[in-house]
Amino acid sequence: MEEWYKLDHAGKLFPAVAGRENSSTYRLSMMLTSHVKPSVLQQALDSVIKRFPLLNVELRNGLFWKFLREKETRLMVEPETTYPCAPAALSTENGSLVRVLYHGNKISVEIFHALTDGGGALEFLKTLVFQYLYLLGENVEDKEGLILPPASFARYAEAQDSFKAHYTSVTADSRMPEALQIPGTRFSPYGHNVIHGMIHASRLNAAAKQKGVILTAYLTAILIMAVYETTLPFNNGNRPIVISMPVNLRKVFPSSSLRNFFAVINIGVQMKEGMTFDEVQGIVHAQMKEKSTKPYLTQAMASSMKYEKNLLSRFTPLKLKDLAIRYGFDHYGEEAKTLTLTNLGRVEIPASMAAHIESMETTMYPTAKSPMNCAVSSINDQLTITFARNIVESDVIRHFFRQLANLSELDIRIVSNDWGMGA
Repeated sequence: MEEWYKLDHAGKLFPAVAGRENSSTYRLSMMLTSHVKPSVLQQALDSVIKRFPLLNVELRNGLFWKFLREKETRLMVEPETTYPCAPAALSTENGSLVRVLYHGNKISVEIFHALTDGGGALEFLKTLVFQYLYLLGENVEDKEGLILPPASFARYAEAQDSFKAHYTSVTADSRMPEALQIPGTRFSPYGHNVIHGMIHASRLNAAAKQKGVILTAYLTAILIMAVYETTLPFNNGNRPIVISMPVNLRKVFPSSSLRNFFAVINIGVQMKEGMTFDEVQGIVHAQMKEKSTKPYLTQAMASSMKYEKNLLSRFTPLKLKDLAIRYGFDHYGEEAKTLTLTNLGRVEIPASMAAHIESMETTMYPTAKSPMNCAVSSINDQLTITFARNIVESDVIRHFFRQLANLSELDIRIVSNDWGMGA
């Protein structure tokens, strides 16, 4: 008998807004110390996917909501052939919402955001790479308990819609003012250019600590300064620069769900001529401190769920719902931010596995109104900052890495997929 699952609260957004310029498909990658063997990776995937049934699904239409149904076909590993975070096959019968890719020494998973967030995807990737190394005959074991146990899927806990479990009705925020949007020329043919900056993680954390802030606040302030300096001629209305930040709610509310469970906080600065980095950093630090509290995140959840909890909306036909969701996303979500910065944090893996991993990358898809997004992750004391963009102009990225190198006094190694650069 085929299994089916309701979309979680956040998952309902992504099918309605997905398209060529908003793929809603993100990527997590691990770089190994040796070339990937596709046949062994396929064996590992065949084994591990049984532990993650929520990922082996297809998207189907109901009368009032879309839902997820177990796929009949086998999920196959594929060589990487196109740009990162390309759109998933949403409308195809048995179309996969997950891709497992290999290229050289890199294993990547690309996941349509309706299925899970970065927290759930990370558990899948860690388990997949661990199993791959084990099948290769490497001496890997999980003494630390950092890999999900191979026991059967804990349906109640891991498939839980934790938004509903932790929802509290409180007064929601009003609409945010329009933020500065980064102008640019779309790649033709369309694609995503990706630039990775690799830096020593503990030294960079120490540089942030010297400034009295956590790493995410430090990077956010540098990013705001870079956007300000490169877009000054275009910001005639002096709109605020707003960095949108996903927050893993599992760190605040008890949950072992492998589905989406995150809130988005907006960190905004109204720039003025002559503002210093320390001033911007102070504003960012204060906002992050305020918006990371449980009361604020409870309010953010309530604001996000307001429409879904409306009785009338529950019985609105799917096509009308999709139109309403797209409008809300475009006018209340996209216009209120300049770009997204997501920090997956320090990824912990068993010591025996760490010897086989060089680095990790997280890639966040750009959108029509956020043509450039940033993602950060670290493993084995190697931190990678990844920019994905769908525009030719790279001024913001260049300024960001230049400022980061100057402020931290650390070396940064830059690599790129060079998409669109040969045009």
